[in-house]
Amino acid sequence: MSIDTRPIERLLVGLCPPLRARRIAQRLLSASLLDRARLRDLTIALYVDEQTTRGRAKTEALEQAAIDFDCSYSTACRAVYDATNQQTIKQLHK
Repeated sequence: MSIDTRPIERLLVGLCPPLRARRIAQRLLSASLLDRARLRDLTIALYVDEQTTRGRAKTEALEQAAIDFDCSYSTACRAVYDATNQQTIKQLHK
């Protein structure tokens, strides 16, 4: 499974155009300057946040995230309840 760079792209949007943000995120990832596990966890947390914002129950969103990201339910929970991920999501909503 390829790593989703959208969370990093969303953080870079205020600094540069979206296409450039995508290129920067991909370059950082290919240069091993981004932690793949943290990026995956942030992507899972964002996925669950988007699902619950749309009205889906959190447990259902967590179950679906576990299926979609091919991880355990507990891994999805850990990603969602991680304080750093929650802070990043708050920044993205500003």
